[in-house]
Amino acid sequence: MVVKTKKFKNVLLHWYKDNKREYSWRNNSDPWSVYLLEVISQQTQLDRADKYFQKFIKEFPTPNDMAASTFKKVLEMWSGLGYNSRAKRMFESSKIIAEKSFDDLYPDFQQLPGVGPYTENAILSFAYNEKVITEDTNIKRIISRYFGTDNPKKYIENFSSLLLKNTNSRNLNQAFMDFGSSICKPRSPLCSDCPLENTCKKYFNYETKLVEKFPGSNRELRGNLIKLLLKKGNLEVKTIQQELDVDQDRLNEILKKMQKDGLVKLNTKNLVEINPG
Repeated sequence: MVVKTKKFKNVLLHWYKDNKREYSWRNNSDPWSVYLLEVISQQTQLDRADKYFQKFIKEFPTPNDMAASTFKKVLEMWSGLGYNSRAKRMFESSKIIAEKSFDDLYPDFQQLPGVGPYTENAILSFAYNEKVITEDTNIKRIISRYFGTDNPKKYIENFSSLLLKNTNSRNLNQAFMDFGSSICKPRSPLCSDCPLENTCKKYFNYETKLVEKFPGSNRELRGNLIKLLLKKGNLEVKTIQQELDVDQDRLNEILKKMQKDGLVKLNTKNLVEINPG
């Protein structure tokens, strides 16, 4: 396994050197830029995420700039990305970072709302050059397929030091990212173009969970509700129900969940509004 791991890493890094995608943030070690990119790119293809990142970093070059803004402004800029709770957590995090700074939080970035092990390791790797594997879905999928394991996390625990030995963690993690997007894709992987094909176990049993269809889903309805409030301002529940043509019980449940997530609130006039934050 040691020999195979060394070859795996060397081939992957060689492929990345010749095929890496160019983005303005690729060599950026500013922790705020890294954090923004990681939040925006969750559940989003990297090319599309890059366009939103450029927009956000121009408007909010520092966490202080976002903290001084409003949640409504952040939501307006977020429109089209989906999963609006990410925007809420990002806005809340900007206030914490503006007060404490990344260096004060280091190395425990899971103090920030919505930041888990992956985003924390991404900040540690890309901004602080720490020797860590980010363990995103691309990495887990590639390792599972290549080494034939249902437990890629266990493999990473056992062999991360070998993978990172004499290696820049930024390059390795980004190599995984690009390879998983271009070659070892979730669906229809390009095995015939893969430089690792001859030694790959081709184990395709990992990542079998079903993805909710977007059209007609609660996720689509939540997004449409946010767009409606951004466009028309505060609205009565009855008006929202008519505008979105939705069952009242379903709308009530969605509003309850969105209030819990801090996205909307009922104001003193019993109107639904974007949570001012």
